[in-house]
Amino acid sequence: MAGSKDQRIEHGRQLARELFEWTLPELMRPDEQRLADLRVKYRRLSQAQFDDVLRQVREAKLYQQERIGWQAVPHDIAVLVLVLVTVVVDLRVGIAACIGVLVLLESLFQFYFNRKLYRPLSFLVWLTYPAYLLFGYWIYRMGYGIPYIVVGVLLASLGTFVLGALSRLPVRMILEARARGRQEGEQRRKAPSDKRT
Repeated sequence: MAGSKDQRIEHGRQLARELFEWTLPELMRPDEQRLADLRVKYRRLSQAQFDDVLRQVREAKLYQQERIGWQAVPHDIAVLVLVLVTVVVDLRVGIAACIGVLVLLESLFQFYFNRKLYRPLSFLVWLTYPAYLLFGYWIYRMGYGIPYIVVGVLLASLGTFVLGALSRLPVRMILEARARGRQEGEQRRKAPSDKRT
């Protein structure tokens, strides 16, 4: 009986690994023939167990996608700040505000994740495209030619990605140092108890 349960658990793990290779759209609207083939392959799982593994993998993939998207939100907000402040005030003030907002949000978004907040913020990406057009138009109105417009929009887009990646490095190093510290602390706590036994 225990061996059968262990085999079902292992089948569930193998099924989860196989399903995790699918894309999110494939998981959301799976091909019935592929599912039928998997049900035959993992026949030791009941229908409820099979469906539960499928549901869990869907949720894990969706969560993974949201975490990746969450890291792009500071870029979107920084671009919007750059364009709005530049149009309303000045380019230099816009660049300073963009950098400040980007560095602050990159730091915060490394430590904090909120799925409910991500969903509305994820739509900001659609506002960045008109913002780039507005930024290009603003550069044109200032009397600059096409090469300057292209360079300005590329810097607004790619520059914020590069700066965002650079500003994440110190936070990532802090998080990794914390994780190492926790591991070393746990090892030290275990070491004396191991010596006693």
